[in-house]
Amino acid sequence: MTDETDHADATQHTPAETEPVDGAELADRLVEASVLTEDERANDLVLADRFQYNWRRRIEHLRGREPTDFLGLLLDTNPETLTVTDEEGLTVSQQGVTVGEWPSEAALVADVAAFVTLGEVFPGWDDLRGSTRDELVARLRVFLESCPACEGALTAEDAETAESAPTVTCEDCGAVVF
Repeated sequence: MTDETDHADATQHTPAETEPVDGAELADRLVEASVLTEDERANDLVLADRFQYNWRRRIEHLRGREPTDFLGLLLDTNPETLTVTDEEGLTVSQQGVTVGEWPSEAALVADVAAFVTLGEVFPGWDDLRGSTRDELVARLRVFLESCPACEGALTAEDAETAESAPTVTCEDCGAVVF
């Protein structure tokens, strides 16, 4: 007698591999790692003082350097194999394949600095999927108080259409940060 029962596929689909990362879960993990803290007066999350200080210090160290100098760290590759184009945002390619995009060099500098700083304080950072790390790093940019490129004031601009997202730009140099 043969068993005609359907057998489960040997390779199981893990929803976390393809579904978007939950923003509330990310925020909780950032609070647990002392990256964010609750501001009781504003009833909102803000950067923890120590994390903000360390992140700013790294931004200042990276400011003005060539992007390929530190892109290898962020993308875990040899920086000499990367090509950077700056047309309506930064696009980084490796052998003709896009491997990263940022709205500006200022956003890239902020992300690289956040990547390194999170690696020091976030438990299990190296064990996170690349897409989760990218999401954590990019979301931190909304907490910037000044432009990573020039220290200018940042201004939030409403979305132009229902399909577009609001942007945050520098009043002094015009860099789009978010």
